[in-house]
Amino acid sequence: MKSKILNKYIIGLLALFLSANLSKAQDIQVWNDSATVYYKQKQYNKSISFYNKILATGKENADLYYNIGNAYYKISDIPMAILYYEKSLKLNPKDEDAQYNLRLAKAQIVDKIKQVPEFFLKKWFNNIIQIFSSNIWAYLSIAFFLAALLLILIFLFSHHIGFKKISFWLAFVFFFISIFSIISAKNQKTINFDTQYAIVITPSIDIKSSPEENSTTLFILHGGTKLQILDNIEEWYKIKIADGNTGWIKSEDFKAI
Repeated sequence: MKSKILNKYIIGLLALFLSANLSKAQDIQVWNDSATVYYKQKQYNKSISFYNKILATGKENADLYYNIGNAYYKISDIPMAILYYEKSLKLNPKDEDAQYNLRLAKAQIVDKIKQVPEFFLKKWFNNIIQIFSSNIWAYLSIAFFLAALLLILIFLFSHHIGFKKISFWLAFVFFFISIFSIISAKNQKTINFDTQYAIVITPSIDIKSSPEENSTTLFILHGGTKLQILDNIEEWYKIKIADGNTGWIKSEDFKAI
């Protein structure tokens, strides 16, 4: 009797969970359709309000962020457009439409900050690791490691001198590729996810020398400028911009990518 009651309880909870998720999925679809309709009708603020309802559910994907960026671009809120294009590219770095629209938006901001030139080897390495996602690099590292182990076994048990030489050197190469893949996966994850970036959303903001309102103003930034977050003390955040300059800014003046 207890077992039957317990089974009914579990089935009831499962049905409730599935029903809630189905209802949530239906709501998201309705809101997305409404946002699309309002966008086509050039009622961009209403479109954004429906997209925000979707975001409030915790859903995120590159296309959703891209569409929100387009809506903000249409109402000339360039900082918010840049923010969402950056969010989209964080999830899908190879999206050419998002890259193009981001360039258009950045062309309209005030600050034209020259990036500190990267050492050519570092730039070369960063270009290579962007070929695949961090997950694919991780899978490649496992595949090449297993292949290297197999080649070691061939080297140990083969009686053919030619096979032993080939398997030994191939194993060495595969081990090297496996290690390189692990490093690539770790570095890409750090670049794309662990390193925190943000966009200035305030039209104009004084960057301070320390986390105090009355401290010296080092320089001024304007809406749409990209920042790297280095540290924080309560509501104050230490930031770095593309040219290497650092300073302090309040949390209310930027939004994290």
